[in-house]
Amino acid sequence: MVNKQTIKRVYVPLLVFCLLVSVLFGGRQLLSAYAAETAYTNVIDDLQKDEMFSLEDYPDNAEDYSIQVEQIAESVNNELFIYTYQPSQKTKFLTATDINMSLSGSVDGSQLYDLVLLSSEGVFCKYKVKDFVVKSEDAIRYYNISAIYRVWDASIDDETGNDNTKDGVAFSVGKLFRAKTENEQIQYYCENVDVIQIINPYVDFLEYYNGFKFCPDWCRSHYVAFSTDRQIDTLMEADVSYVSRSASKSTGLGLKGDTSYGEPEKLIAPLKGTDKGGNAADGFLSKKYEWERIQSVSDFIASEDLKDDTIKNLEGKEWVLRFTESTITMISGYGSTTTFWTDISEVTILRLKFVTAGKVYNLGAVSDKVAGDDKPGNNNTGELANLWEWLSRITGIPEWAWKLIAAAIILAIVIPLLSIFFPIIWQILAFVFKGVATGIVWLFKGIWWFICLPFKGIAALVQKIKNKGGGGE
Repeated sequence: MVNKQTIKRVYVPLLVFCLLVSVLFGGRQLLSAYAAETAYTNVIDDLQKDEMFSLEDYPDNAEDYSIQVEQIAESVNNELFIYTYQPSQKTKFLTATDINMSLSGSVDGSQLYDLVLLSSEGVFCKYKVKDFVVKSEDAIRYYNISAIYRVWDASIDDETGNDNTKDGVAFSVGKLFRAKTENEQIQYYCENVDVIQIINPYVDFLEYYNGFKFCPDWCRSHYVAFSTDRQIDTLMEADVSYVSRSASKSTGLGLKGDTSYGEPEKLIAPLKGTDKGGNAADGFLSKKYEWERIQSVSDFIASEDLKDDTIKNLEGKEWVLRFTESTITMISGYGSTTTFWTDISEVTILRLKFVTAGKVYNLGAVSDKVAGDDKPGNNNTGELANLWEWLSRITGIPEWAWKLIAAAIILAIVIPLLSIFFPIIWQILAFVFKGVATGIVWLFKGIWWFICLPFKGIAALVQKIKNKGGGGE
């Protein structure tokens, strides 16, 4: 007869082993349900509060890797929830990372808001907008969502086809949600709004030398080039989101050359068609460059000395947004060199304002997050200005004036030296200079005589008329 101790020693470990195998190899069932540790309600329980909601309207599709925003909700704690339909969730567990959203009826002020997964069941997910506080004091709250993002997955997503890497994949939402408090109850309204699809964004930078310094540095002009699914005649404004972090690397004897990074910072660059950028050009013989923030690709190519690979990567694209500048600096010490620069990644376009056929559009953008490589896209990375150009820029005095000044200084130095060391040559030069000076004086006298000749003739004619008049009396 088997006693209780035997059961505990044999069957309990066996049961634990079976459960472990089930967890490791159960596949689909393991992915189908998820709930956050915090006590939040289940995603399906929330969705079924809507009488119009039906599970049959949201089929499982193992080949559809999209994320679709279906609903929002405000909590009693002033949190904002996002509910999504993710067709492949049962077989490919995907998690949304952030949304492109503005808090008004327009897309002005759009920015990225991070998401935290709270609950997942079947093809549905419930997210909380991280660090977001609902403005409950407002009678109407707007949530204008243009796009939702997830991490790029090499097993299901396409490569960029160039030297860029994808940090995130964007999916169109195009929904304006309104939350309105009536009789202490929140009513939700939703309408579809237009968005603009960004096609094949390409991120890169151009590098410009800032001139000779004790610690040399270069300006990096970062840009994103793209086309869209709409005709754009004039691009007026754009908002670009990107992640910036400091970076450094030391190389030399005994150093590994590892790169160190600072804390990432999410930034937004609001651009207008009248905005311009440029390099510091604050070193000796530095060449000054300036550019427009918003350019057509054709103007961009025509105004820059680009590498052949860069031009090839720009094929098929229509617009360029030069959204920020950073500096790369090199400091040399005893047997080592340290390079400091700024790493730019997760570049995405949030909004475009443009004119087409005389009509102005202001639309949220659906744009994948991309990052460029660490090589400049132009050839003239070490270009210097000539001395006259540099002097003219820093003083405001024209180049020709500086050349005359330089010539006068040289003559002031050379002529006395010639008179000391080469007296005969000096006498010859003095004679030549005297002759030239005399010739110049007579030349000006001749010109003056020629100018005065008509006036002398008129004066003589007047005098002659006077003389005749006097004889008649």
